[in-house]
Amino acid sequence: MTTKTSGHRPGSLRVRQKREQVRLDILQAAQEILGEQGVDDLTLAAVAGRLGMTKQALYHYFPSKEALVNSLVTTLLDEEVEVLVAAVERAAAGDNILGTLIRAFYAHYIDRLDAFRTIYCQSQLYSAPGLPLDTGTLRDQINPRTRHLFDVLEDRIAGASVSKVKRARARQLAFTAWLSALGLLTMLGVADATRDPLVHADTDLLETLSTVFGAATDR
Repeated sequence: MTTKTSGHRPGSLRVRQKREQVRLDILQAAQEILGEQGVDDLTLAAVAGRLGMTKQALYHYFPSKEALVNSLVTTLLDEEVEVLVAAVERAAAGDNILGTLIRAFYAHYIDRLDAFRTIYCQSQLYSAPGLPLDTGTLRDQINPRTRHLFDVLEDRIAGASVSKVKRARARQLAFTAWLSALGLLTMLGVADATRDPLVHADTDLLETLSTVFGAATDR
């Protein structure tokens, strides 16, 4: 007499869990190097050295720097969306939702400009197909994450309205506000890289953007 067993043995589960933990450790080390030294120094050799593993061992998890950056981008974007969604959901009824979004975006990245550049500028440095960010990563990893953010924003701005026109306008406003925050951080990144500060103070720019989108939302 034989007994049926599941297809997942305890040993294989432990192996998968250990492999996933190593993968997370690699991404954490990559984030640390990115924050401390910048994207130019984010290499497989640097990550392997920080973790005390060989570069060959690292290849079992990420076969190239491009593969590592792809995974790092999705990890960083997860953090961004989590922070922005939490800020928007904490806002009280009647608060300036899009102003909250813009300020949260700024606060999340102002001291992490290399993380911002990795997500939003890295793809412009590559032209070969399959390098960050490839269409598969965009379709399967990036787009669902940003779509969730805009779903939350649409619901907060449109409220209980079921009007397709009102909800479409709310979503477009949310997207435009997010683009404005992205543009501000892009210019601040340029100013940081060139050591040429913007003419206007960050606080003034944030207040202006917040006021403009707050007024647009109330119309």
